Amino acid sequence: MAEKKSRGIPTSPGVAIAPAFLFVAEESSIEAVPKGTPDAEWKRLQQALGSARKEIGLLYERALERLGEEQASIFKAHQMFLADPTLLNQVESAIREGRSAAEAWKETIEEQAAMLESLNDPVFSARAVDLRDVGDRVLRIIGGQKTTADLPGEPSIIVAQELTPSQTILLPKDLVRGFCTVQGSRTSHVAILARGLGLPAVVGVPEEFLQAAKTGETMILDGEDGMVILSPSQETVANYLSRANALEKKWQEARLSGGKPAVTPDSRRIEIGANLGGGGREEALQALELGAEGIGLLRTEFLYMERYTPPDEEEQIAAYAPYIEAMAGRPIIFRTADIGGDKALPYLHLAAEANPFLGKRGLRLSLANQDLFHTQLRAILRAGANAAGIKIMFPMVASIDEVQAAKAHLEAVRRSLEDDGLPYAKNVEAGIMVEIPSAAILADVLAPEVDFFSIGTNDLSQYTMAADRTHPDVGKMADAFHPAVLRLIKQVVEAAHKAGVWVGICGELAGDSLATPVLLGLGVDELSMAPQSIPNVKAKVRAWNYSDAQTLADKVLALDRPETVRNKIKEA
Repeated sequence: MAEKKSRGIPTSPGVAIAPAFLFVAEESSIEAVPKGTPDAEWKRLQQALGSARKEIGLLYERALERLGEEQASIFKAHQMFLADPTLLNQVESAIREGRSAAEAWKETIEEQAAMLESLNDPVFSARAVDLRDVGDRVLRIIGGQKTTADLPGEPSIIVAQELTPSQTILLPKDLVRGFCTVQGSRTSHVAILARGLGLPAVVGVPEEFLQAAKTGETMILDGEDGMVILSPSQETVANYLSRANALEKKWQEARLSGGKPAVTPDSRRIEIGANLGGGGREEALQALELGAEGIGLLRTEFLYMERYTPPDEEEQIAAYAPYIEAMAGRPIIFRTADIGGDKALPYLHLAAEANPFLGKRGLRLSLANQDLFHTQLRAILRAGANAAGIKIMFPMVASIDEVQAAKAHLEAVRRSLEDDGLPYAKNVEAGIMVEIPSAAILADVLAPEVDFFSIGTNDLSQYTMAADRTHPDVGKMADAFHPAVLRLIKQVVEAAHKAGVWVGICGELAGDSLATPVLLGLGVDELSMAPQSIPNVKAKVRAWNYSDAQTLADKVLALDRPETVRNKIKEA
């Protein structure tokens, strides 16, 4: 049988070679469920919701044990759906009008999920998947169904139209070698869970690939470049097996030397930080074990999500304290809450936006909600009162007016803490995310206003290329290896250094070791990434002379497309 190749969106690195397993979940049926009185149906629903809470609680504990708090928090969100008053009121109204509990629940879930999908945004689409996941669980309980799908009996690559968080976490870890789905994005839950499990994943593969796949058919999954191959030839298998072994050997070697600094043979040093958020002390200690020299991005929005009231000052201080304690004086960059139109927060009463990635989010939202902004700034400064290395970073900056306004609020908070006689971190650097092209183009104007820049290559790429990086059709265009993006990075670094300001990168490009020599050559001072990427990136820095990296960077900036950039780096 001839090998069949296709390509999707790589979302979790690694190479897997194993039989394919077609995962097909059974649909919940409501036809056989008898209907009682409205009171009886409402009671039936309440009982099902109670059982669902217990099941999800067990899933949360399983995810917490296997993955940690950040990934397990998906199931906390599921439990909140079960208590959503808007959802429950709508279901109860339908029951009082004569619907059965199953009918009312299914109709309401589908209506709200369809509404989320209609917003055409990857974050809301992920929430629709969550909502349907919870909805199917409750329907299954009402109908007395026990199983939802067959599971693999041998080590396999899971191939599916889509995988919900519940389905993913229940798959036997020792028998899963990777994930391949038609639906999904880099921010979908299957991608997040795959990275947490350390398994390769490719999403957004063509529908015809799924239709061609058969359970038991040998498959190769490359989470590095998105390639998927069915019925590979012996030569192809041998090539990928050699690559997989080489990657594993490099990883083990890199991890052993992860504690050493990232210094080139000609003495150029790059600071290496970790992107964290939600896992607390355990997450921070794991990052240190893998070689992190600090936290280059602390995503504070984990405190604001999946709740009905905003976190108060004391709650935030308590959440930040474990990170500060674990880092023991190493630098920590607190990014102020990057929330907005693409993240539903009931206590802010945010209107749905047709294009939330261009809407009221990040710093824009903070400046429009000053009480929320001041509370967070006070909490960060107070939490760092007795620590060194505290830095604050403002996201989604587009203009100098926003930078100056944010700095004015930070100064007002400092004065209020002085007036209150409370101890706080006094020598705090303030910087901005460079993720909007206007900020990159105006870097020379913005640099005198800040202490540092941190380039968010994920958003910078999609805004530069006008392509949603999570879109299955155009997502590949939002490529951080594109010369247009690399030229913007060079422009930012040159403007920053001229003003005496340091530059970091905290987007996915920072953790891609293929990009390391180019970023090194462009003069970037700091790279921050997922902890698992740290050993390989450090090893790559130590393998390159800074002068050679500069030569390579000059060469790739003269190229015309991302594919040629990658090829040039591989040749080098």
